[in-house]
Amino acid sequence: MISQPVRYFLYARKSSENEDKQVASVPSQIEELKKLAEEKSLNVVEIFTEEKSAKAPGRPVFSQMIEAIHKGKAEGILCWKLDRLARNPIDGGTISWMLQQSIIRHIQTFQRGYLPTDNVLMMNLEFGMANQFVIDLSANTKRGQRSKISDGWLPHKPPVGYVNNYYNVPEKPPIYPEPNSFPFMRRLWDILLEKRCKLETLYAIAQEMGFKEDRGVKLSRANFCRLFRNPFYYGAFLWNDVVYPGKHEPMITKAEFDIAQEIISGRSRPKPHKYTFAFTGIIRCP
Repeated sequence: MISQPVRYFLYARKSSENEDKQVASVPSQIEELKKLAEEKSLNVVEIFTEEKSAKAPGRPVFSQMIEAIHKGKAEGILCWKLDRLARNPIDGGTISWMLQQSIIRHIQTFQRGYLPTDNVLMMNLEFGMANQFVIDLSANTKRGQRSKISDGWLPHKPPVGYVNNYYNVPEKPPIYPEPNSFPFMRRLWDILLEKRCKLETLYAIAQEMGFKEDRGVKLSRANFCRLFRNPFYYGAFLWNDVVYPGKHEPMITKAEFDIAQEIISGRSRPKPHKYTFAFTGIIRCP
């Protein structure tokens, strides 16, 4: 039993990465934990929320909460599960040590509570499982990426003009041309090759034409310029500084891409025209 009233920090976290696809949203966690606090008569003095992966140390809100506990502003933590607090051994060790030293007097999750007098094996096991999940997820993700690359597909979101086959439509390949942005981008490539203009000029032209990213967001000048250095448009893709052949439908040819790079770099110069007349080489100017 806890002899003195404990003040609790409610901590709710969700990562936007794949590791948390099945985890309840932050508002859902807060709603359920408030109900739990009311049922168990827990005094929640502050709510901390964070949308950041816990696979590595350095979460600002988590660090702020730990510092506040050290300052004596609360003695307990209320969270959905222990893996909301940590998925790495450093943060997990911090929580475990603070509980053993009674700096944290009680941790309450949706399923159970943890006290300084408990056997530390169970908590360390749960933190270890959370950390192992991250390790396995990373290994599986990299394995999946290598498989996609070997099959000729970019294991990431493609550039403007293309879209991923998110819903695995049978008649569509993993990456295919987006009906609206694909012809628009092809037109911009044509303008670059025909006018031999600078990318800053092309960016202004694109803005006048109403150019936007696939989701309706306007691209910055820097990101726009990077598009025209991307080998993806001629049928290859760059991954970890290595260019791989792709199976997606190219927008331009490799020759057009090479000419565009010369234009962008400023190496392209108009070639002098040579004309042959009837007396070429025979009559010379003094």
